[in-house]
Amino acid sequence: MQTHHWPAQQRVHTGECAIEQALPAELDRLGWRQVLVVTTRSLRDSPLCARIRQAIGPRLHEIVADIPAHSPIDSVAALVERCRGESGRGGAADAGKALDGIVALGGGSVIDACKGALLAINNGLAGRRPDGGLSAASLQAATNPRVSEWPDRSQTRMIAIPTTLSAAEFTSFCGLTDTGAQRKISLGHPSMIPICVIQDPTATASTPARLLLSTGARSVDHAIEGFCATNASPFSDATAVEAGRRLFGALPMLARADAPASAHADAQAGAWLSIQGRANGVSHGASHGIGYLLGAAFGVPHGETSCVMLPAVLKWNALANGDRQTVLGHRLDLSPDIPLATHVENLFTSLGLPTRLSQVGVERGDFERLADLYDGTGPIATNPRPIRSRDDLLTILELAA
Repeated sequence: MQTHHWPAQQRVHTGECAIEQALPAELDRLGWRQVLVVTTRSLRDSPLCARIRQAIGPRLHEIVADIPAHSPIDSVAALVERCRGESGRGGAADAGKALDGIVALGGGSVIDACKGALLAINNGLAGRRPDGGLSAASLQAATNPRVSEWPDRSQTRMIAIPTTLSAAEFTSFCGLTDTGAQRKISLGHPSMIPICVIQDPTATASTPARLLLSTGARSVDHAIEGFCATNASPFSDATAVEAGRRLFGALPMLARADAPASAHADAQAGAWLSIQGRANGVSHGASHGIGYLLGAAFGVPHGETSCVMLPAVLKWNALANGDRQTVLGHRLDLSPDIPLATHVENLFTSLGLPTRLSQVGVERGDFERLADLYDGTGPIATNPRPIRSRDDLLTILELAA
């Protein structure tokens, strides 16, 4: 049996000037009077953030701009305390009451950190305290996998304005880094997904090229692993194919300094479509799963983990789903004489992105340590070709060496 889920996301606004047109209207619609903007240091003083400030107007209470890559739990705990500070109250029962909502401006790390903070706020979890405060265990205990449920209206929610192509804004789950254990924890809850998303093509125009292109590669990974999943659905097939078509066309254009706004809009649409399968119940595979290990233990950016792992995982999986890979290549109008893994690797190489583990600082001497980090859970466990042993993982890593 296949089950398609509809998460609790209400609207997606797209197009130029969407920030100016949609953000004030959404704040009015939602009745938000106290708004916290969460972003990065690099964006805080940018013209883009200035547009956000102007659109929010007097409802803006504060900008928090200290979210690092990989969304470490310590940073999420600090964000929870900032949100609690907005309430003027200290008790868990009152947490978030004066804070009407969060506007997340940034990529996957910012959006995932906000998701983790919302999970804590809406479940009365502590932030940073002398006794330890927010922890991986407390966050995982609050996880609710029933993504189709709609949150209580009193719960604090988020509006997302993405500046990359990671597509984190379209899911009700996130990954946070437990830095002490050097591992990524996966969390999910219906209240995590942004209540609305504003995709303005100008929001990605000033994003550094390597970051933008590598997060576009991440969305290529979403689409391909979704299409090749053992529980793919007609809906996920359709969205994955259209995502791949748009991304294979738009990303090379974005690699140019004079990329038109239409290329940014096409890439944003591709990112949105790429994650619809995963957001609605379709499994990802080992490219994502090994990527989580690489991010937590070696600090490799999420997008670049897809660049180095997706071709290798496609090669490994060909024994199990080679026909499926061929079907996807045909639907994307790629040459049938070349394996899908090679098409993907050629795309990433043409964008100037790394495609080997050695290019992101992970050498063969690191492989055994990396393989030992796998605990039997996450997307590696749902890979189309079962990964039954440490040696299987080492074989895949060797394909990406």
